[in-house]
Amino acid sequence: MNDTITAIATPPGEGGLSIIRISGEDALFIALRLFHPAIGEKVKELAPQKVLFGEIRDPGKGQCVDEVLLTFFKGPKSYTAEDVIEISAHGGAWITARILALVLAEGARLAEPGEFTRRAFINGRLDLTQAEAVADVIESSSDKALNSAMAQLKGGLSKRLNTLHENLLAAQAQLEAAIDFSEDGLTFQSRETTQKNIHQVETELSQLVDSFRQGRIVREGMWVALVGKPNVGKSSLLNALTGAGVLVENALFATLEPTTRRGQFADGRPFVLTDTVGFVRHLPTQLVEAFRSTLEEVVGAELLVHVVDGSDVNPLAQINAVRQVVNEVVAEYGIAPPPELLVVNKIDAADGLTLAHLRRALPDAVFVSARTGDGLGRLQSRMAEWVEP
Repeated sequence: MNDTITAIATPPGEGGLSIIRISGEDALFIALRLFHPAIGEKVKELAPQKVLFGEIRDPGKGQCVDEVLLTFFKGPKSYTAEDVIEISAHGGAWITARILALVLAEGARLAEPGEFTRRAFINGRLDLTQAEAVADVIESSSDKALNSAMAQLKGGLSKRLNTLHENLLAAQAQLEAAIDFSEDGLTFQSRETTQKNIHQVETELSQLVDSFRQGRIVREGMWVALVGKPNVGKSSLLNALTGAGVLVENALFATLEPTTRRGQFADGRPFVLTDTVGFVRHLPTQLVEAFRSTLEEVVGAELLVHVVDGSDVNPLAQINAVRQVVNEVVAEYGIAPPPELLVVNKIDAADGLTLAHLRRALPDAVFVSARTGDGLGRLQSRMAEWVEP
């Protein structure tokens, strides 16, 4: 951990700017070897937390590679708590690679993925929850996801956990003192008070555990499984909801691999949509295990979108058959079935009398056509209701 590492901190490709970051005990030495200020003589030291304009030159040839802005962050007041140099160059791929090669030639090594954050954690600059939040900030795709990640990055979760830890230690101290010095005539906190304090910690820990589901939805998106009998239009609905275009429904057993895609609600919040194989009761022996493995997609789902064929005049029979299979699958895991949203698909191909009958029989269902797009907005709005606003 005492060597000097370097990496390109901006995404690959061409752009207005690129940043090369250097961290470690030789970061300042390397910067002084390569950097020449635009005005005045070559500097022998750099003032921390100040931006300098100048050139990066090849020490061997004296050739200017690029005009840059250079910033020196003196440890421990830096991201890694080590001396850090950031070189802001023009965003050409060749220029960036050339500067990186010069830094490596001066003795730095290429950083491993996530190594800057790992050093920040090891050096005490970030704790583990804050280090995990760095990736969440980068990958956030909505205001709520960003706000949640920033709160964790600033230590919000750490403070809560530290407070709970201190409260447990205080309760432990009271219990041990009461046991060790019970015959010395000293007065200790009552059992009822200690029990109340422990129960309060338990309650707050339960709240943190319960918040995991919502936190995962905010970060990764709500996990939605499409279920239903074969040929009800699940694949077409998946493609329509995720913007992948409408595909013709596959044959009954064209594939036994569930398809997963990501989409976004109107407000930008993400969701993950999985298309399961059509639920049937009787299968050839060689397909049973493969079919059941696809059903396990429903176990981790936050919501089941149960798709019904709009041309079916007896929908309750197919709905109950699918629900029975779902109940059997989740029972093996000892959990309750996920909440269900009924969707009547293919309304463009159904006659008016059948649709009128379905609307009476299924008043809470959403009526859509994956082929024409009719009702998809209403479906997304109903799906979004399951995510805490």
